[in-house]
Amino acid sequence: MKRLKIKFSVNPSKLKGTIIVLAIFLSFHFVLAETQSFQKMVNEFQKSAISDFIGFTLKGERYPLMHTISELRFRVFSEKLGINRKSETKACSKRRNFGIEVPTDQKKFCKDYDALIELAKISISNTSLFEKIYLNSEPALLHEIERQRARDSIRVWIRQKLNCLKDRFRCGRDEGKMIKRLTNFNQEILNTYILLLQNLEKKLFPEEQAFAKIEKKDLETLCGFLEDDDKNTDHSGMVLIKPGTFKMGSDEGLPSERPIHQVTLDEFWIDKCEVTNYQYLLVLARHPFLRKSTFPRKYHDGNYLKNWSDDLVPELRSELKPVTNVSWYAARHYCNLIGKRLASEAEWEMAARSGSKEKYSFDGGIEFLSDYGWFRENSGGMIHTTAQKLSNPNGLFDIHGNAWEWVYDWFSLYGNDNVSNPQGPEMGKYRVMRGGSWSDPAEYLRTAMRRDALPTNTFNTVGFRCAAEK
Repeated sequence: MKRLKIKFSVNPSKLKGTIIVLAIFLSFHFVLAETQSFQKMVNEFQKSAISDFIGFTLKGERYPLMHTISELRFRVFSEKLGINRKSETKACSKRRNFGIEVPTDQKKFCKDYDALIELAKISISNTSLFEKIYLNSEPALLHEIERQRARDSIRVWIRQKLNCLKDRFRCGRDEGKMIKRLTNFNQEILNTYILLLQNLEKKLFPEEQAFAKIEKKDLETLCGFLEDDDKNTDHSGMVLIKPGTFKMGSDEGLPSERPIHQVTLDEFWIDKCEVTNYQYLLVLARHPFLRKSTFPRKYHDGNYLKNWSDDLVPELRSELKPVTNVSWYAARHYCNLIGKRLASEAEWEMAARSGSKEKYSFDGGIEFLSDYGWFRENSGGMIHTTAQKLSNPNGLFDIHGNAWEWVYDWFSLYGNDNVSNPQGPEMGKYRVMRGGSWSDPAEYLRTAMRRDALPTNTFNTVGFRCAAEK
């Protein structure tokens, strides 16, 4: 039987995933010659396989994975080879394992079956194949676990499997036989499976990782974000900006800041602080779409969350620093996922100005800038924990410096007309950033200062904060 050739350009050293998905999708290597797309097969059976596995686990089955593989194997062969009885696959297994002959009318089926089993055995040792499978299936797997509230049950299963992989004598009899058939207890393969299981548990219980061991008093900062969901409201950690009219822009800055023009805005909410790594982490734990390994490449430049060592492992001791290395698309997705949005450029400047017409939002000018923001002269060449400086009169922290902030608008030159609730042009090439960063000179922290970048760009100086309707 002709084998389906599949090539993935992946780096085995960056392998991530879980043995659940590996073993469940082992059956997807049982492909037919006429099957033209391996990925299509994965997508076709992924949902039912994951649902079956979690269902068997919740029922307390001793070997939920083996039950799932049995069901999935029958489903694949039923649809692809037209069999109607599970006994037909059992007959092939007996022929393969014990040399028991099968009826003549089943020989062709069993020949195909044997070829597919051999393909699976060859593929199981090629761990680089599994990264692509896992990256595509992880969001569905974690979503289903959360949907069925199966985290604790899956954890029990993970611990049992880790015991088995680390010590074959702690495996159940049937389970041990299955692992021996698939891996022959090759230590390199087993080590990969162990890593995958440990990563899965970490992603299911991010709050237990070292980075989440932050004292409550540290979370209850002036930013107003809390661990306790019962104490959170739709606008926790936000400031309400009243409706009004202000003069936007500056005649003393760059050409892109001119001309000064009048803008009228309805009231809106805006975050007191730039979104931190910890807040971003909590959302990634619930929404795998945004994770470093799964966020679509078309939405970033390849350096998304570059300073994170893994999907749920931000840089050490950076939990309460602004999240950076996020593209405009990532910032927008984050805000949308928590029921908020990015502020418009006009909203950002109105909130930052706090009624001031001066270069900065506070009294005293540049001489007092170090009391309100982190910039080149006082940052020590690094980003800092949020809300360590004074807030502007609207109660917003780090609105000057620490990290540039993505806003919603496409970049364009200002017009002369007075406008109400502007959202920027409908189309463009670059998105706007505001506020300046820890690496910039004081001049870049002015409230009227504008910069632009491709929405896919990521920088270690750029983060964001969210806004919301009243």
